[in-house]
Amino acid sequence: MSDPIDLSGHRRPRRRIWLALAGWTGVALTFGLILRVQVGLALPDAFVSSFAWYYPLGVLVWIACGLDRRLELWRRMLARALLTRAAIGLTAVVLWAVTIVTWSRWSVGPDYWRLVFADAWPFQLATTACIYAAGVGIGLTLQNSDRERERQQRELQLQVLARESELTAIRAQLQPHFLFNALNSILALMEHDPAGARRMLTLLASLLHSVFDRLDEPLVSLDRELETIRDYLDIERIRFGDRMTFTVDADGAAKHVPVPPFLLQPIVENAVKHGIEPCAHPGSVCVAGSLDGGRLRLSVTDSGPGIDGATLFGGGRGLALTRRRLETVYGTEVATISTNRGPDGFTVTLEIPVALDVR
Repeated sequence: MSDPIDLSGHRRPRRRIWLALAGWTGVALTFGLILRVQVGLALPDAFVSSFAWYYPLGVLVWIACGLDRRLELWRRMLARALLTRAAIGLTAVVLWAVTIVTWSRWSVGPDYWRLVFADAWPFQLATTACIYAAGVGIGLTLQNSDRERERQQRELQLQVLARESELTAIRAQLQPHFLFNALNSILALMEHDPAGARRMLTLLASLLHSVFDRLDEPLVSLDRELETIRDYLDIERIRFGDRMTFTVDADGAAKHVPVPPFLLQPIVENAVKHGIEPCAHPGSVCVAGSLDGGRLRLSVTDSGPGIDGATLFGGGRGLALTRRRLETVYGTEVATISTNRGPDGFTVTLEIPVALDVR
């Protein structure tokens, strides 16, 4: 399971701090050059003045954005949020003005007002307020982007957790389903073929040993999946004797494709249940796998009449499990399951992607 995501919104990456510092440094350097050209200050004095002018403003913008985040103003009614931000902004500009006047008095001397502010203070104050508003606007935009990214991460994590829960529930249903079917086959033989029941029990013990070794594996090779299918059909062939034959095969390249374990098991059980068990005449089950255009095609064909679509996508437990599992592992648009009732029997076909980051 992935690491938990911090959803508090209070994290301040160092990169963001350095980005803010670089931005305000750029503003201060620009203002310093303007002072050098328009006022004629020496370049060192111009830069010192501009840094003293804008760095405190940058700190106040940072604090204002922090207050906005802490107060969660984006959750408030628009009018209330705007009033609160205006109050914070007015306070920030007043604090900045007091800071600048104090620094100017200390650095320039008693005649600081005439030399620094004089008739220009309304323009200076308006310009500073605009720069403050722009800084806060950029900060709030970045915070909104952070919240959106965290929301998407949270939704993704919840989707992963939901899929894991769904897979756990499916496995909890699938494993007893497989085991109970095998045990029922053994019980059916105990009365009229004890020796066959013992052979079947030995096969079942071997099969369960290999099955339980891979219960926690999210994916297994198709070759290993087909080994389990062969073992299961061997058990069922003891039960039905000459009434049942089967083949299990796949292309060489297809055998190495990873698939969810027990993916074919419910379909094969259905093939035996609906294609072999109710028929008095001999029947067959054919399991095949092949690669076709970047997709793995798996088919299970039996010689019986099959089942109708309502059973497949409604009450049929085995195929319903497979359908749910395909949707959970691959999504509804990627993997497909289809049926065909032909002259030679009933076929269930699965198509799943070969190269996919399975969720």
